[in-house]
Order: sequence, then C-alpha cells, then structure tokens
Amino acid sequence: MLTKKQSKLYNFLKDKIKKTNVSPSFEEMKIAMGLKSKSGIQRLINGLIERGFIEKKDNKKRAINIVNNSVSKKNNDLVINLPLLGSIAAGNPVEAIENSDENIQIPLHLISANKKNYVLKVEGDSMVNKGIVDGDKAIIEYCNDAENGDIVVALINDNEVTLKKLKKNKDKIYLIPANDNYKIQSFNSDEIKIQGKLKGIIRSY
Repeated sequence: MLTKKQSKLYNFLKDKIKKTNVSPSFEEMKIAMGLKSKSGIQRLINGLIERGFIEKKDNKKRAINIVNNSVSKKNNDLVINLPLLGSIAAGNPVEAIENSDENIQIPLHLISANKKNYVLKVEGDSMVNKGIVDGDKAIIEYCNDAENGDIVVALINDNEVTLKKLKKNKDKIYLIPANDNYKIQSFNSDEIKIQGKLKGIIRSY
C-alpha cells in the first residue's frame, strides 16, 4: 500500500507525464506536494521506486517513468491486472499452460514489486494441506529457479505443468504434494523447468 503522500505524488506524476510526455522537475513536484524541501520529494520517489510504481534512469534529469502495471483503484485498495494464463494441476500434471488474453485483478500487496507476475487457476487437491484447493487462483512470480521448500510451477518434459513443493538433491528434483493420497515424484534435473513460484492465493466463495 502507498501512503497518502506517495499516492498523491504518484497521481501527479502520472497525470503530468501523460499530458507532457516529460517527467516534472523536483521544483514542480515540491510545489505540487506543498513541501518545503526537495529531500522530502526524493524520499517519496524512493518509496514509489521500491514499490514498483515508477522507475528512474540513473544520471539523467527528468527520467522518471511510470511502470506500466495497470494499477487501478477498487474498493479503496490498489489492485493490478495480471494475465490469467490458464489452469495448473494441484494433482496429476496437465497440459502445458497456454497464454491467454484474460486478465484478473489482484491486490497489489500480494505480488512481487519489479517482478513479472501471472495467475493460474488451480485444479485438483494434491496441495490441500498447504491451504491450496481446487478452484483457487494462484499468484505466481515468474522465475527459472527456486529454493528447497518453495511451491513452484514445474514444467515436466516440456509438455505438462504442475504445482508442487520443490526439493533439489544433487542431480535429482523431487515434486512433493501436500496430500497423503499423492506420491512424491522424482525427476532428473534436465526433465524439469521452473516457471515460477507461488506468492499467494485468491479464493472465491
């Protein structure tokens, strides 16, 4: 979440850049925010950068850019539109995920700032003991590597995907369910590609 001052500066930057295609000067920002010093503006800018709302090119004046993450307001909470790429099995593997034009709104605090994020619909019950049930929407941070214990999107032999807990041991990769009705799967390291790790779950009731 942004503070009131961060939100005010973000909206000012967005409107100014949209109208002029140039980021405002520190003096303009200072006046717009009613602040007495440029150091206060710098702190607000740093906060917006850390949260992934803007980016600033080093060693260049007026080089603030709005990050195109489709942020909007909904019920007074900041949300972001993320692509819903399809379904993923929390059970037996299903076909590889295909891209989709469909988007879904996700609370901004559930995603990783400055990272590529996407959403998958969960099918199956193999991760039920981790609180992940059939029909949930999994928020995924894209990555091609993960740590032991992470819940990951694993692409198996380039044609099937599944959501499981990861364990790596030398040249072996284990995909571990969170349901005693399913068995641990073992693969050679070259049979598995990590396509992301779980960041959160959205559930409709």
